[in-house]
Amino acid sequence: MVSSTVAIVRVNVYVSSSIDGRIPYFNIPAKVNNTPQSILVVWENTGSVGCRFRLRADIYEIINNTKRQSYTSWSEEIPIEPGAQENLVAYWYPEGPGNFTVHTFLYYCNSIENGPAGNFTVFKSNITTRAPFDVKTESTENYVEFIFNSKENINDLVIIPREYPLGWTFDSKRIDRIEKGKKKIVRVNYEASIWKERNVSFDIVTLDGKFYKQERITLRKKREFPVYQATIVILVIVIIILSIMLIRYKREGVKLGDREGSNGNSGSR
Repeated sequence: MVSSTVAIVRVNVYVSSSIDGRIPYFNIPAKVNNTPQSILVVWENTGSVGCRFRLRADIYEIINNTKRQSYTSWSEEIPIEPGAQENLVAYWYPEGPGNFTVHTFLYYCNSIENGPAGNFTVFKSNITTRAPFDVKTESTENYVEFIFNSKENINDLVIIPREYPLGWTFDSKRIDRIEKGKKKIVRVNYEASIWKERNVSFDIVTLDGKFYKQERITLRKKREFPVYQATIVILVIVIIILSIMLIRYKREGVKLGDREGSNGNSGSR
């Protein structure tokens, strides 16, 4: 018989927290038609902390060697865990042809980092067709909800904020497919520096530029049912009803006791 001894040794491993990452790929088109443009940055989280990431793209038009800011586009905010990578896409719909430059920035974990930059040229616009869908909107302090009802199948539709208050963050949103005759609800998030009722507009267009529709709305707070206040009112009403029932029960008990007492006195006589 051979016996062996197994010893368990405890080893403590400490990993320091770090916020870090890299851009393995990005795409800024060089020559494009006047169709919705996507600015893609792939971010790989090489740190040890998960963060929520957002891409910002500042687009400038170049006129006579002078840059004039034309638009600021934001991607959706995406959580990226350590070791993972995600596509951050900001969309822009140019109003017409011209020469442009774009500067990108990455927002994450309360930090801002410079991203890739590039120049591109927009050529003559495509001919668009009247959009075969109807849109209704509802808004709150945090998002705009688009309710689509289409007369035909629609693929690769994007909602791009056209005009919105300076200093606000407004997502753009891509919809892979809207099926004919089926209601589709899409939510576009935004963050207001100081919220007020404001007018905003959106370009709703397919990526090939075939279908286009512009939607203008006034941001308003959604009137939601006041659940908390209603619960308090219901509880108060229940307490009042129970109190009334208790008072009646006590009164009836007192009357019954008086009657029994009266009957007892009569019998003793």
